[in-house]
Amino acid sequence: MLKYCEMSTIVESTLEDLRAEIQAAEQSGDQTQQAASCIEAGRVLFSRNQYQDAAGYYQQASQLCIHQDQLKLKVKALNHLGVCWIMTGEPDKALNSLTCALESLGPDPEPGIQAAIQGNLGLTYSALQDHKRAFQAHKAVMETAEKLGDESLQVNALINLADCSLQDKSYRPAQGFALVALDLAKKLKSSPAEMVIYDLLGMISSRLGDLRSALDYHQQAWQAAKEAGSLLKQGIALANQGLALEGLTDLDQAASKLEEATEIFSRVSPEYL
Repeated sequence: MLKYCEMSTIVESTLEDLRAEIQAAEQSGDQTQQAASCIEAGRVLFSRNQYQDAAGYYQQASQLCIHQDQLKLKVKALNHLGVCWIMTGEPDKALNSLTCALESLGPDPEPGIQAAIQGNLGLTYSALQDHKRAFQAHKAVMETAEKLGDESLQVNALINLADCSLQDKSYRPAQGFALVALDLAKKLKSSPAEMVIYDLLGMISSRLGDLRSALDYHQQAWQAAKEAGSLLKQGIALANQGLALEGLTDLDQAASKLEEATEIFSRVSPEYL
């Protein structure tokens, strides 16, 4: 595992090389290479949670792709641009970028990229509080995943179906989607997916008034987060345990869990909060 400072040095070196590539491609008039290098620069910045800077490169890439043979690059850039706007809390911009991406796919799109755009549209609609459209978007992703036999994509779609059902206060359907997702995540031995699903099941159980089950699920979310090595998710799981214990009037244990969560959050880099 590289330390943060070492990783930053490598990323900066990569960005420097990519900026040189972009400049060289611009000087030679190679717009396709320039767009590809912009997309890669955006990816590097996105990996560092520098979403605004990444968006700038993705925007530049999308504007460079004006010919038919550049459509795949344009769609990729617009899809990633939409994700940047989701991450910066600007769903209106995300909706515009993702709609353009969908419209640029052409009559015979690749199912994988189409599903990615639809999934991101679902997240955008959720951010816009349009839960019905969010549900339809994630349902379309689920249908594509089933056709492709892509179980990892199915897990993602089920998680999102559960989440937008939860936001729409449809608690029983949300629980059903989450339980199916959990079975599939266990089959795939995906700890990252399991920690998200357990957390979702905990929140759903809380809404259903079953605080004991909520506590159990959040404890399992903590264990899965520990296995996945996610300090932030461990803190969130502990905080949720504290809230469930508070609801169960076990105030001493609640205070203890919340203190543990606070201690963990103090150790997490601010850029990940």
